Amino acid sequence: MDVERLVDDYINAWNRHDITQLLKLMDKRATFYDAFWMEYCVGRDLARYLQDDFAETNFWYKRTGNAIRVDNSVVFRYIAHERIDAKIGHAVFNGAEVLIFRDDKIVAVSDFYCNPEPSALEEVAKLAAWRPAETHNVQAGLGALKASRIRSLLSDTMTQNQVYLDAGLTRLQVAKQIGCSVDHLMQVINAEYATGFENFLDQCRVKHATELLLKDSDDPNYVFRVALQSGFESSEKFTSSFRRLVGETPVDFRNRNAKKINAISDQITN
Repeated sequence: MDVERLVDDYINAWNRHDITQLLKLMDKRATFYDAFWMEYCVGRDLARYLQDDFAETNFWYKRTGNAIRVDNSVVFRYIAHERIDAKIGHAVFNGAEVLIFRDDKIVAVSDFYCNPEPSALEEVAKLAAWRPAETHNVQAGLGALKASRIRSLLSDTMTQNQVYLDAGLTRLQVAKQIGCSVDHLMQVINAEYATGFENFLDQCRVKHATELLLKDSDDPNYVFRVALQSGFESSEKFTSSFRRLVGETPVDFRNRNAKKINAISDQITN
């Protein structure tokens, strides 16, 4: 087996973002381990994981030195450079990869790298302290880097665009706005908020409603209007969700905060 050729083909496939060629070099059940994020991906999820990596990062990899073969593995060092359009920029970080092979196919990849920037080293240290010696099995190809981006976009979509005010909002619509798949969206919501999509929307809507309920109004149907303005399809759904999340009905919440509402009203009028 020509290990130099294997390494060159592997690096060239990365630089071309050629997933098809990468998968040809790998066994169908190959494992990819990323030391920076302390996560690994196996088998059929690997293609999506690699695709997300190409979408989230933009580096050009150059091998340094010769590949070293040790039994059924090969080790090589590399330098990652910025990729600006078709040009190769300055070096960003360096590292080493271990390719374990069987029957001329890569069965495992371990990527160990180090960014010389202090901020990146601090990030690694924090990650290691938070999850010492623990690796995470990536599901459906969703790695930590893309999950972080989805979390950020989801937060912006909810807080700035307030899409939850649409009573008919679906998970597919949210996923399209963020630019991710539905299953990746659900993974992030489940991991970040420990809940499902519908309850996540209820949380956003109830939080919005509590702010409206603290406003002064002489309208006898004000609570009903708050329900509709907060994205609930009915007052019954609003009351049920509000009681479940806050511990009391919207009317009780408003009555209990009557003094605060009056104080706010007096402050505005004065």
